[in-house]
Amino acid sequence: MKRLLMFLTLCAVFAACSSSKTKSSASIAVSTKNVKANNYETIVREAILVSDLNTFKNNIDNANVNYTDLLYYTIGICDPYRRQFRSEKVKFVCDKENNAQIIKLLIEKGADPNKKVFYRILEADTWYLVQTLADNVSEWNPAALKYILPQMDKCLIALTKMQKADPSKAKYFAFADFWRDNSCNVETFNPVWAKAVTKRDKTALLIGKTKEDVKAKYGEPTVYAHPSSYREILTYKKAEERQERGQYEAGVRGVNIFTDEVHYIFTLDRGVVTKVQVQVVNTTQGGGQTQEIDLEKAKQEEIAKKEKLAGTVEDSFAKKRALMRTGGRR
Repeated sequence: MKRLLMFLTLCAVFAACSSSKTKSSASIAVSTKNVKANNYETIVREAILVSDLNTFKNNIDNANVNYTDLLYYTIGICDPYRRQFRSEKVKFVCDKENNAQIIKLLIEKGADPNKKVFYRILEADTWYLVQTLADNVSEWNPAALKYILPQMDKCLIALTKMQKADPSKAKYFAFADFWRDNSCNVETFNPVWAKAVTKRDKTALLIGKTKEDVKAKYGEPTVYAHPSSYREILTYKKAEERQERGQYEAGVRGVNIFTDEVHYIFTLDRGVVTKVQVQVVNTTQGGGQTQEIDLEKAKQEEIAKKEKLAGTVEDSFAKKRALMRTGGRR
């Protein structure tokens, strides 16, 4: 009997240990699962970064991510002037075919291509653009456009097309017509600025407006041109004073005063503002010396700078320090 009791006791002890071990294993398994779940976003982002379609497919359903944010991130991978973010642990790779397929999958999952619209400046601070997702896709990976356009708001498509309309093409004004006839408005899409805003930059707010809106702000143009039956160009030439910090002399910082000749140029197609340019043509120092601005040279220098920086690590801290030094002005 004693032997039986000892046997039963040992069995109970082993059972308890076995049960405890099972619970412990289950607990470890759950813990590991949670750790992996928290890493899915990193896995997915790195898959996008190196255009790894298979890894993206295998992990996207487990990742707790914002599909719209990922869509914009994915499109940026194929920007030829893209710089590496400091937080990115691997070098980005643009495989356009895989990139397009990732974009397609994100759209299918509900990513919204209408969410982010930006005011940007192109061509060395002379041409303002309300930039949509389609603008970037058409430049960086056109094969993905067929997945983007069906989900885009028709007014945004018209805005994208009319700002770069080629007057040598038949019915180039059709998108401006759609914009006007459907009472489209840039403000509907809450565009944000891609840079610090100056007084001159606010001219971009007239994109999509009418000739009456331009004249209400600037009056009659200095120069009026009517290059085609459907296109008008209003140019306003203005002299604007600006100040820059001078050097310290006797412990006091001086101020340099300049007078800029600025041209505000509005292109209208069938009465709709489709292009806005602000060009500083020349600048005169307080002493009277005038410097002509070579706009073409400035554009080429801008391109060369972007080409030189392409692929390098972007130092966001340096950028913030530069903005602090300049007060957010260019």
